Amino acid sequence: MRPRFRLPLSVVAAALVGLITLLGTLQYRWLGRISDAERERMTANLAERSRGFAQEFDREITRAFVTFQLPSAGQDKKVAARVSTHYDRWLATARFPRLIKDIYFAEPAEVAARALQRFSPATRFIEPVAWPESLAPVREQLVRLSSPARTGTALVVRTFPSSVVESVPALVVPAPMIFFNEVVTHDQTRGRLPARHGAVRPDFRLSPSMSYVVLVLDGDYMTQEMLPTLMQQHFRASGRESDYQIAVLSVASKGIVYRSGAFAPDSSTKADASNGLFQVRLQEFGTLAAEVRRFTTHMSNRPPTAAEEQRAPVSIVVQKETSTGIDRQAIGAPRWMLMVKHSSGSLEAAVTSARRRNLFVSSSVLALLGVSVGFLVVTTRRAQELARQQMEFVAAVSHELRTPLAVIRSAADNLADGVVHDDPQVRKYGDLVRGEGRRLTEMVEQILELSGIHSGQRSFALRAVPVISLMHEVMRASSTLSEAAQIDVEFDIPESLPPVLGDEQALRRVFQNLIGNAIKYGASGGWIGVKATSSGREVTISVSDKGIGIPAAEQQKIFEPFYRAPDVVAARIHGAGLGLNLVRRIVEAHGGRVGVRSVEGSGSEFSVHLPAATGGHVARTASARDAAASPS
Repeated sequence: MRPRFRLPLSVVAAALVGLITLLGTLQYRWLGRISDAERERMTANLAERSRGFAQEFDREITRAFVTFQLPSAGQDKKVAARVSTHYDRWLATARFPRLIKDIYFAEPAEVAARALQRFSPATRFIEPVAWPESLAPVREQLVRLSSPARTGTALVVRTFPSSVVESVPALVVPAPMIFFNEVVTHDQTRGRLPARHGAVRPDFRLSPSMSYVVLVLDGDYMTQEMLPTLMQQHFRASGRESDYQIAVLSVASKGIVYRSGAFAPDSSTKADASNGLFQVRLQEFGTLAAEVRRFTTHMSNRPPTAAEEQRAPVSIVVQKETSTGIDRQAIGAPRWMLMVKHSSGSLEAAVTSARRRNLFVSSSVLALLGVSVGFLVVTTRRAQELARQQMEFVAAVSHELRTPLAVIRSAADNLADGVVHDDPQVRKYGDLVRGEGRRLTEMVEQILELSGIHSGQRSFALRAVPVISLMHEVMRASSTLSEAAQIDVEFDIPESLPPVLGDEQALRRVFQNLIGNAIKYGASGGWIGVKATSSGREVTISVSDKGIGIPAAEQQKIFEPFYRAPDVVAARIHGAGLGLNLVRRIVEAHGGRVGVRSVEGSGSEFSVHLPAATGGHVARTASARDAAASPS
């Protein structure tokens, strides 16, 4: 059976990285398109909101303009009752009824005489009053328009007064205008204004002059109630703060009338959206105005008579129905300008911020995916390396077990077959079998110890252990190996050294492994040094040799389970690669640490740092799981 083909891990990793890079590029482009679409959507939405804000505000101004179009006080004897009716209608239909503060009536003749009439909502009467100083701008405007038109052969066009007087603020409403559905032409043969279809009614007369209703608006109410309410309606989402800040500026003075937040624009400020407001919109009258013209017609080839002198202008709005939907010019230009800006500084800044945030999130996801792929590659490599080490461990353990078993079996065969008869030879074979059996026992115990530590079931009974007696006992147990290798052992352990806190049996195994390795790998140097020092609450015990040393690249790997350096394997030095890993785990379970210093070809030094058993320490139990759970 042929082995199954598998792609190398590096090829798979490179393909995944390429796919992640491609996905990142596509996401960047998609986010760019999404940002462009979001910019267009936000711009259109903001334009619609600002337009709705201005239209809603102007609708109330226009509502007041239309509601209070009243006949001249001189033409209607029941003007007080009519005003009262219109005032009640205003209160019932207006969204902001407190917008109108005072209502005045002005006739052109009375303007010159500085006379004025005021409607009192409390008494429902009209009473004459003097012109207030606050209405001086309105009076000056009406005085300029109060002189009657002179007759002549030319067509006289009288300018319509400005409907909105911002400085007061006030709304000037003329007497009702006459509406026609077609353009009105002048008939020179009759000297009067005929309709497009049919003659003018016999009772049709031109008013000698126009009268006006002056509506004084409450400026504080507009800035403290009306504008904030419209701001809440059009720019603030329910349950959270608005994404936009607005400011209302006076077109004439450039001053700020109202603002929300810290937005304080000037003439150089570029707003995200702007709209004119505070004007009367003709389109709110019902049908769109097609043409707005004002005529004052007194045309004759002779000087005017006294009766003709009384003929004066009448307001005529010539309009034509249309379905184009185009906004016609309002009566007068807007007095205020609404400026809207995103709270981020601009719509562009908001879109850019959102794009960066989306890029960060998507990039983080891709980075996390890339890191996951990296971890997967590393984990797979480690698993492969661990599998390789385990196979080497099985081979090494099998070899380690096979050698003493072969020696024991050979000695047993010789004894059973009667090859050996004399007592000295029998004792020699007995010592050989005992040594190999001890070697097997130590190997099995070491494997079981490591297994118990790995599973967390191995616990250590910590108590004060004298260092000098512990090391003498370890050297006594290793004396056979050191004597066989002809190695000198040098001790440097002071009598005043404090005891360490540990499990005596486990520490004995630690130092037996270290000294056994020193004998195994340092036999060529013929020397082993055992030294102990104390520093505060720590005792350091080091085991040195002058053997083959450890390459710098291998010094971090020798503590991994099943790891054996290539030079050691090539030199056929027996071992399973478990000793140093077992040493590190036992020492860490005691709250200590293991260090190594080595120069290849000059020997090695392993240092074990253990906590000293001072007066504050008490006997307790520890495990490898406890060591893993606590920071080192």
